[in-house]
Amino acid sequence: MKIRLYLLFCFVFGFSVLNAQVVSVTPVFPTADDTVTVIFDATQGNGELAGITPVYIHTGVITSASTSPTDWKYVQGNWGTADANVLMTDLGNNLHQIKYHVRSFYGIPQNETVLKLAFVFRNAAGSKVGRSAAGSDIFYDVYSAGSALLTTFITPSQNQMAVNSGTAIPISAAASISSSMTLFDNGSQIAQATNATTINHTINATTAGNHLVELVANDGSTTVRDTFYYVVNGAVNTQDPPMGTELGINYINDSTVRLRLYAPYKQFVYVIGDFNDWQLDATYYMNRGTDNASWWIEITGLTPNMEYGFQYVVDNEITIADPYSEIILDPWNDSWIPSVTYPNLKSYPIGKTTGNVTVIHPGKPAYNWQTTNFQKPANEDLVIYELLVRDFVDRHDYQTLKDTLDYLERLGINAIELMPVNEFEGNESWGYNPSFHAALDKYYGSADAFKALIDECHNRGIAVILDVVFNHAFSQSPLCQLYWDDANFRPSPNNPWLNVTERHPFNVGYDFNHESQATKDWVDRVMKYWITEFKVDGFRFDLSKGFTQTNNPTNVGAWGNYDQSRIDILKRIADVCWGMDNDFYVILEHFGDNNEEKVLADYGMMLWGNLNNNYNQSTMGYTSNSSFQWISNQNRGWNDPHVVGYMESHDEERLMYKNIQFGNNSGSYNIKNVLTGLERIEMAGAFFFTIPGPKMIWQFGELGYDIS
Repeated sequence: MKIRLYLLFCFVFGFSVLNAQVVSVTPVFPTADDTVTVIFDATQGNGELAGITPVYIHTGVITSASTSPTDWKYVQGNWGTADANVLMTDLGNNLHQIKYHVRSFYGIPQNETVLKLAFVFRNAAGSKVGRSAAGSDIFYDVYSAGSALLTTFITPSQNQMAVNSGTAIPISAAASISSSMTLFDNGSQIAQATNATTINHTINATTAGNHLVELVANDGSTTVRDTFYYVVNGAVNTQDPPMGTELGINYINDSTVRLRLYAPYKQFVYVIGDFNDWQLDATYYMNRGTDNASWWIEITGLTPNMEYGFQYVVDNEITIADPYSEIILDPWNDSWIPSVTYPNLKSYPIGKTTGNVTVIHPGKPAYNWQTTNFQKPANEDLVIYELLVRDFVDRHDYQTLKDTLDYLERLGINAIELMPVNEFEGNESWGYNPSFHAALDKYYGSADAFKALIDECHNRGIAVILDVVFNHAFSQSPLCQLYWDDANFRPSPNNPWLNVTERHPFNVGYDFNHESQATKDWVDRVMKYWITEFKVDGFRFDLSKGFTQTNNPTNVGAWGNYDQSRIDILKRIADVCWGMDNDFYVILEHFGDNNEEKVLADYGMMLWGNLNNNYNQSTMGYTSNSSFQWISNQNRGWNDPHVVGYMESHDEERLMYKNIQFGNNSGSYNIKNVLTGLERIEMAGAFFFTIPGPKMIWQFGELGYDIS
């Protein structure tokens, strides 16, 4: 069996640098009744505490009473204080030590089984925190008292690695009882120690290919083993893939898939997955294209109509899912998705890998579209209903939303705008924290269920518009992870897609560089997938004013000024959409200066028109700022009615809530009265829908929704 630092719930799963350990624990096989010595190396992990003294441990345990693998119990240390109880001794050289008796220190009842020690480290104020290289908590196994013979590799601390020829691999291993300890490399003995509890050796990795290193310990009556794998890289084959191979996943036939990853500046890439039992294997060493930037491999012999999980291992440093994943497995959130929402969800390969996993499905039966002649409503005729699947229907899934279309059809809308449905971090979210822009978030249902919803919408004459988030990505995105500055927790300067720091105010996540060819290629491929695979009718581009490289991170007024480079970016994106569907809706959440918005509107794009304050002033009975003439394209000087006007969206306070809280009154006429307030909402509707141009309603606005 193995004893390892368990780096759970991480943002980035990485193969660590050889012999690098964040935490060491003595004894190696601790029990709940042992006194342990914990040493923290501040230069390892995320390195945030390097050079800082004093250091405090923040620690707890995972026990039989924990509700999840990260449910800390009996936490020690008052965060943000110079708590002497958890002060570590400075050993010099960025090493810090603390010694304590496990059960007594944590105050664990005798009838509770201790499974793991849990750690993070901090400075006195808690403003600097030492964690794993992935930014996660650190866990260390605890053993039962009186355990039989145990053995483990201490270094290397990873289960498998890929190395270049000539790499020295230091090995240290331990046994819990004096034993005969023997090391083998592919069956050949390379070291032995007798009557020992430790063994040390250095492998000079020269023979190309796969290697299994085995540790065998025998105390005279019991034999136990531990293993790790290493692969010695061969020369990278430089060859272009067959013509037409797109970045991401290419299905060649029902049993063959070709993968292509854009990763310039990298030295080597392996593919691990269900098809090779998640082991690094020279057979799955990727070819490099003649551009010296893209990597590809063709995998054959797959079973038709079977799902497989896979990841890329890049430079022995990080393991990532494919940036163009259509479905991912999420080790942290999938278990909370009910089977009624996503039937037969593929299980995560627990114990074989960590981090997000891409799912491929060669030979998957094609969806049988029922509505093939849908005619989109004209731009000026759109009545859009904006909704968040999570909140609009109680079961938060596409099937329930499909069953609710009678209500929306009777309401008179002819388009639904869905807040982001691509994979975002966590399950409960508005969706503006995207991690995989092309993968459908499973919390709302399967791809076929989503297609069935769109199919039925089209059958009823209802268009489907997706809210897409191409301004930024969050740290779980492979586009972040491939080129990442751990020390500053942001993209590194050589990231092909993302700026190191944002170029505009109000940015969240990590800002895309839309002038980069890599970003252009990525955006185009993602848009193509949603348009061709799901037959969506339009995109609402979130924070489109952020699609700029004009460096203006703090001045909001200057950010809104006319920006020709931003106009060029948005025209290019619109042209790509219209090249696939000439009636496609391109809607911008822009809020720039009118001279820029006019250029975009006259080019054929529609733009959000926020009249919330004006209509709400009117519904509350106040004359100041109550003119809503700006909802008309004519008052803006635009050639076409391309203002998507709205009284409410997901971002604004609810009209009815403010009516009740702040409504005006005169004599017996009081807008705070619910019935009166609702009549004011009806009146506003008469001055809203009758103005020419596309309109949008936020979910439940038609009911006078009064929850803040």
